Amino acid sequence: MNHLRRDVFGILWIATGIFIALALATFHSADPSFNSTGSGLVAKNACGFFGSFLADLLYQGFGVGAWLFVFGCARLSFRTFLDRGEDSMAVRLTWGLALLLTATALISLHFPQVKYFNGQVPAGGFFGAIVVKGLIAIFNSLGVAILLWTVAAVLAIFYSEKSVVDWWHSMAAIFARLRAPATERISAPPKITAVKALISKALATSKSIPYKSPDTAKTEVEHGDAETPPAVFDSPSSRATETQTILKELKRRPVKIQAKVNRQIENWKLPDLSVLDDPPASRIRVDKREIEEKAQTIVEKLSKFDVNGEVVAAKSGPAVTLFEFRPNADVQLTSITNRADDLALALSAESLRIIAPIPGRDVVGIETSNAHRETVYLKDILADSKFWKEETILPICLGREVDGTPRVVDLRSMPHMMVAGQTGSGKSVFVVSSILGFVFRHSPKTLRLVLIDPKQVDLTLFNNIPHLLMPPISEPGKAVTALRWGVREMEKRNRSFNRFKTRKLEEFNEATAKLTKGQIEEHALINAELEAANKKGEMYYFSPQPFIIYVIEEFGDLMMTNKQHVEEGVVRLTQMARAAGIHLILAMQTPRKEIVTGRIKTNIPGRVSFKVPGLLDSKIILDQKGAERLLGRGDLLFLSPGVSSPQRHHAPWVANEEIERVVKSWSDQAEPAYDELAMRALEGGESEPTFNGQAVAGAVFGDDDGMDEMYDQILGWMAGQKTVSASLIQRKFGLGYPRASRLIDQFESQGVIGPSNGSKPRQVLVQPLPPP
Repeated sequence: MNHLRRDVFGILWIATGIFIALALATFHSADPSFNSTGSGLVAKNACGFFGSFLADLLYQGFGVGAWLFVFGCARLSFRTFLDRGEDSMAVRLTWGLALLLTATALISLHFPQVKYFNGQVPAGGFFGAIVVKGLIAIFNSLGVAILLWTVAAVLAIFYSEKSVVDWWHSMAAIFARLRAPATERISAPPKITAVKALISKALATSKSIPYKSPDTAKTEVEHGDAETPPAVFDSPSSRATETQTILKELKRRPVKIQAKVNRQIENWKLPDLSVLDDPPASRIRVDKREIEEKAQTIVEKLSKFDVNGEVVAAKSGPAVTLFEFRPNADVQLTSITNRADDLALALSAESLRIIAPIPGRDVVGIETSNAHRETVYLKDILADSKFWKEETILPICLGREVDGTPRVVDLRSMPHMMVAGQTGSGKSVFVVSSILGFVFRHSPKTLRLVLIDPKQVDLTLFNNIPHLLMPPISEPGKAVTALRWGVREMEKRNRSFNRFKTRKLEEFNEATAKLTKGQIEEHALINAELEAANKKGEMYYFSPQPFIIYVIEEFGDLMMTNKQHVEEGVVRLTQMARAAGIHLILAMQTPRKEIVTGRIKTNIPGRVSFKVPGLLDSKIILDQKGAERLLGRGDLLFLSPGVSSPQRHHAPWVANEEIERVVKSWSDQAEPAYDELAMRALEGGESEPTFNGQAVAGAVFGDDDGMDEMYDQILGWMAGQKTVSASLIQRKFGLGYPRASRLIDQFESQGVIGPSNGSKPRQVLVQPLPPP
């Protein structure tokens, strides 16, 4: 509907401009108007009585400046068609009217005696004369001239959104064009000229280099892809570099945010969207005739296998087109799904996927790859209003859906995500673009990142952003420690939530933000007393806390080195960390069953799969086939929680140079300020659980060879009870049942509770200590 509304308004503006132009051009001073009315008058104006009244009103009010209304309507139509409606209508009209009044005032100042249409219309109109008369009484003629020309220059810059340098270059180009011979003025479009120049240069350098015709080169330039720009030459890398340089100089499509954004957050300044490159102006559209031919081919091919029906709709996107095929009542679905390869052959499709049926519909979806693919750019998705919605706190840019609609999801609703895809599928670019989305929306005060990359390849670009909670991790041992710290952080946040009677991070932050200075000092004193009493396991937060996102690249490599502890840490966090504002993104190349275990899959319902090697990999990551038939370079299937069938999207592309500029915009503001407790954990300091003075590996997860960190707290509570059970400890302290069961075994081995007595609770054998 947004695209339809844009086209409708664009047509309305251009129609309004044409109407005003016709009314002004066919104006007659004797036509009916507010100055000449009566019976028997006939309007000679091309737009009738309405046109004669409108033209007289505009000419009398603004003089020859009335033609600026035509220019304004044309510009509004042009901006609307190009989807550049980022400013409000009131702002655009304000600048336009201010520029109009200034122009009419200048005309009245310099041509006060000039009149048109038998001396009835002054050149500057009524408003221009009034403005000049008022200003001359204050500044005199020379001062008014300086003032009006200055205001006109400033308004021209604001209205056109061009700097003085841009205006200078434009005027210089116009003068150079006018001085050039007539034969040079009639030239080919810039794209063809650029390609011809490159071909000529190559032929002059080496005549043995094969080249393509200008028409073919033009087609390749217009259908270029940002990931692999098409080269005009089948030649060495130096020629490809020159081609890419020319492609970058071609016209680009300006992109601006479609929502009002407050980029200044306290002492932090969010990155400006201008740090990302504008996408090319030319866009690839699937031809309507091509869609009709493919629809006919689908019907004819299926009918040869006694599968009759009709194509009722087609939705075209950046990479694929979805055909909705409605089979007859006597057709079995399996007879359609078994014909995927036959349809791919008939359509000459690189990839074809069948959705039988589309959930909630009486049609079968047939997704086939487009002959020419359009690149989805991250800047387009970040500029969309969906990305900046207040209810979307942790936005992830999935890209565009099959019909081309931008898609942004909230990580909190998943609340964790697995990403799989083989080399070249677009997995790493997607992970990087997700991190960019987070730092475009959040300052380090509201979001902290933990980056784990065993291969130190994909996430190294973010090594210096101030959002990092700890240094980027590449060693498997430190990755396990980082997960353990996350579990302790989660438990501390949950204790804090209980103390403030809140259930999730947003509610807790809202409650603590309202604390008075005295209340803050009171909570700080309580924490200090707990720390002095060596009860760190009871300490809590009393100030707003940021979201924490773990991004783990090459999760498969991490699992292969230390599967037990990595899996235990991931499972603990995915089970309980959602409310605490801690989320995980796990990325891997091959989703093998020894990597994506049953426990991990159960707790991570959000899945994103790019192209994977085989059918088994698709079933592991998505619980169904389909990912093995995807295209490369950004083609993905997204399985959201609570949805049985994955949806197809085309992920956005972002270049390394753009990432570096975003990172620089943050690193220029501050260096990373790592969390002190997290650094202690990584270095094996005080925050690591100990037993008899020795660090206990895995004690956070309740391993049998270590003392649980909540042992003393639970023991103190249990001394006041007569009986106890694992389920009672689980409910009382919010623990998982395995951990509560291991605590029961420890208490029994140390004589704190009695032996098991079937399903009955165990007897407590200790008494509470007397008060001092």
